[in-house]
Amino acid sequence: MLRRMHRSLLIAGALAGTLLATPAGAGDLATKATTPTSVYIPSPALEIYGGLSVVPHSVYGYAGGVYAFNRNLNQDGWLLRIAGGAGHYDYYRAVGLKQGVDFEKGTFSIGYQAFLGNVRISGYVGADVEHDANDDPLATVKGTEWGVRGQGEIYAPFGGVGYLYLLGTMSSVWDSYLAMGKLGFNLTNNISIGPELMGLGNDRFDSVRLGPFLSIAILPNVDLIVSGGYSWDTRRDDLNDNSGAYGNLHVRAQF
Repeated sequence: MLRRMHRSLLIAGALAGTLLATPAGAGDLATKATTPTSVYIPSPALEIYGGLSVVPHSVYGYAGGVYAFNRNLNQDGWLLRIAGGAGHYDYYRAVGLKQGVDFEKGTFSIGYQAFLGNVRISGYVGADVEHDANDDPLATVKGTEWGVRGQGEIYAPFGGVGYLYLLGTMSSVWDSYLAMGKLGFNLTNNISIGPELMGLGNDRFDSVRLGPFLSIAILPNVDLIVSGGYSWDTRRDDLNDNSGAYGNLHVRAQF
């Protein structure tokens, strides 16, 4: 799987999602004959997310959160992002000799987001760490490594038709990277579909993935995103070929 940015598929994220909209004072309607002249809509200050990614010979689960220091994710301002995950992968060291590896990773970063009309642009810089429990003496990725990680996002809606979402991350930890693009089309106010394309990897692997995704607002402040398709192992050889079907599950909520 790929060579110069970071895996952590997603999105994620921290990713632009649906806004939390909860009217206040609804309990007063039973005792008042008049309709309230104003409705308070609280702005979300925190987004939490988690998910699972499955590809041939690898599985990865993750969780994280984004906090707005100004307590409003819908305005320009500084952000705090914390995320982590764990997974397992295997490969063949020689014919008939399979190597299994458990790994964990985490990141802590500070960012800023700005709105240009309806377009949201955000960027983060912070610390990154990964541990791969691999006793293969010839492995290029093993042990624990610390580094610096950067991330950029663009969420650009076009009318009520759909949106474009772009995400890119890069880390000095084993030259990890992730580049992802989604083009969503709104079927209803709560459902969108479209294609996704991503490339990801590090010093150990490189891959390209392509497939459809489906995003559903299962609650006013909660989104469920599922995707799947085909993953090409662009560093395959006679001993290892991780090409095949992939699947992603991602859930996010704002409060």
